[in-house]
Amino acid sequence: MGNDINVVFMGKFGYPSGMASTKRIQHFLDYLNVLSTTTRVLQLRSTDEGADEEQAGSYLGTEYRRIGADLKLDRSLVPALYRYLKEGVDSLKRWRIPGGRNVLYSYGGVTLENVLFILAAKRLGYLVIFDIVEDNTFIEDKLSLPGKIRWLAGEVLDRFFLGLADGVVVISNYLRGLYGKKLAASVPLCLIPISARCAVENRPGREPGPMRIVYAGSFAKKDGIDQLLDAFETVQQKKGNCTLMLCGTGASVKLYQPRIAANPAIQYIGYLDDSAFYRFLLGADVLCVTRTGSTYANAGFPFKLGEYLATGNPVIVSDVGDVRRYLSHMEDAIIVEPGNVSAIAGALEYCLDHPETVAKIGLSGADKCKRYFNPAANGSLLLQLIRKL
Repeated sequence: MGNDINVVFMGKFGYPSGMASTKRIQHFLDYLNVLSTTTRVLQLRSTDEGADEEQAGSYLGTEYRRIGADLKLDRSLVPALYRYLKEGVDSLKRWRIPGGRNVLYSYGGVTLENVLFILAAKRLGYLVIFDIVEDNTFIEDKLSLPGKIRWLAGEVLDRFFLGLADGVVVISNYLRGLYGKKLAASVPLCLIPISARCAVENRPGREPGPMRIVYAGSFAKKDGIDQLLDAFETVQQKKGNCTLMLCGTGASVKLYQPRIAANPAIQYIGYLDDSAFYRFLLGADVLCVTRTGSTYANAGFPFKLGEYLATGNPVIVSDVGDVRRYLSHMEDAIIVEPGNVSAIAGALEYCLDHPETVAKIGLSGADKCKRYFNPAANGSLLLQLIRKL
């Protein structure tokens, strides 16, 4: 069914291990590989969680290559940049299947890191799909000078090179509306939401002890860590019998370390590999996605929400983006006002006081996850888009 299709997934994400972006790509790969589609991964530059991985290899039937790990702003930049560009273009040439439907799937759209590869792919006859998961116009985190340059360049590149896309995938209705205005009517635009595999049957029984409240993910401003910490400390002082466990990575983690160290009821677990990470989520009593109400937070859609719902554990989630498109308050999740510390604290207190009720909410959330965030359904949407091009 998919023998004539050859898809190269390209982006600055960890591979084969990594966080949200990696998992989104892996779910697409799993679906396509079952259909005997040829798949490859071209990972651009190193990432924190993938820094020790091999530069090339094969994972679950997909050949991958990592390039640009040696790019640094020093005297070695020019030769390293030459190697980066040559290795990337050579990979696209080598991976191209004559007479096949060759597709370059660019996670994140057009960036400084990938624009020359996109141009090269077009010359080689690849069809190009952009996967847009954020609106970086409204990014809130303080950026370094190189970060500011990349952000500004991304805005310019998006404006002038969007026409290279043969198709566009977006993760939210906000982004569908935004890119629907930017794209030519002839370019297919497809909404493919987050995906997660349900693991309710693997959920361990409730262990005695304090209620385990869990946050796992990045520690960016949009993630509302400050508000979650404030709410937790309010409930802890009032009720006790709860712990907050934080898992993940990111440059901003160090900002929260003094506060974590000052409260024995707050634990920072660090970065976990996939198997340990999912065991960690399954062992939670309550999972939190307490995003801020910024435009940036509303534009995307938190991948971790799907992973949380998939456990069958109760979820507290901020009312951002498409959340209410899929979930109902107090039926499938506890939905709170974004950035509202009192609302988060109230939700945590409710979980402490009504464990049986919130357990039912968690199971209903898992049912919604199966219905709306099925990796096979999302993979089918991508394959349908590819066949339209």
